[in-house]
Amino acid sequence: MIEILDGGYFSTIQDLGRYGWGQFGVPRSGAVDEFALRAANRLVGNPDELACIEIGLGGFRFRALKNLLMAVCGKGFSLRLDGQLMSLWQSIAVQSGQIVQVDHEGGGMWAVIAFHGGIDVKPLMGSRSTSLVGGFGGGFGRFLMKGDQLKIGEPVKGQEGIRDRSFSIEAIQYYQPDPVIRVVVGPHSSWFNQDVYNSFFQKTYVISSSSNRSGYRLQGEPLTVNFSGNLISLGMLPGAIQIPPNGEPIVMMADSPTSGGYPIIGVVIRADLPLLAQCEPLRSQIQFCSVSPEQAREAYMVLSRRLEFLDTDPYNSELWERAGSIQ
Repeated sequence: MIEILDGGYFSTIQDLGRYGWGQFGVPRSGAVDEFALRAANRLVGNPDELACIEIGLGGFRFRALKNLLMAVCGKGFSLRLDGQLMSLWQSIAVQSGQIVQVDHEGGGMWAVIAFHGGIDVKPLMGSRSTSLVGGFGGGFGRFLMKGDQLKIGEPVKGQEGIRDRSFSIEAIQYYQPDPVIRVVVGPHSSWFNQDVYNSFFQKTYVISSSSNRSGYRLQGEPLTVNFSGNLISLGMLPGAIQIPPNGEPIVMMADSPTSGGYPIIGVVIRADLPLLAQCEPLRSQIQFCSVSPEQAREAYMVLSRRLEFLDTDPYNSELWERAGSIQ
């Protein structure tokens, strides 16, 4: 068990998300940076889907009430154990009574804390993720606060003695300060002429400071759009890029609404959503490029293969190179 001493900013319990409930208006939720959550779970010997703590902008502090094995993954954060600076992207043994502090240092937006055994809260609709929109899940249905106590799950069978795992530098280099985000065109390509698409893929955007887990608003020179007709609201998923009448794109994120009425110019591929999630508002320079559905699937397979090499040999950089490039 752990006791939260400072909830920091935007800290919630998340897993890989709540699937199969969108038709009832329930957002998927789940970690904004899926790669960081899966990596952190692997480092402590968990299955990918176990619940973790997701932190935005840091300032999160807790006391261990039992001996723990934990790992912190993400971008732009620092980790201290009883005041001593520790490394991210590796498993760390924490003794009962020790205090862990995670702070935001800039250069990224989200971090994930995984514990061996996962966060033990009651699942709702197949997930332990917090739905901030619905006010449920994650044990509290809200941001974590000072005084909250979280139970850690039972040891994972066959992984009880795991210690001292870390990811090689190749894994962390998945993140880029100014990424080119890959997009599959559509589904409303008929609503945009070729000039609009050319402009969209040539422009550079920054994320608005008003963005959140539901959606990232992009700022830049607006697209020139002239919609004719009415679009019937349709289902919405994380990664969808809506173009409202003002021409400034909105990318749906983990807490995306389940339906929307603006045309979708394209969808960010799943492998690149973590890259976009870690972009800093008003700082990171973002561009988009078009890929095929087949390339999108291959990119996600490459990302998943990178995680698998941790279990084989986390220190063997040659294996990482053979996994293929994320770019």
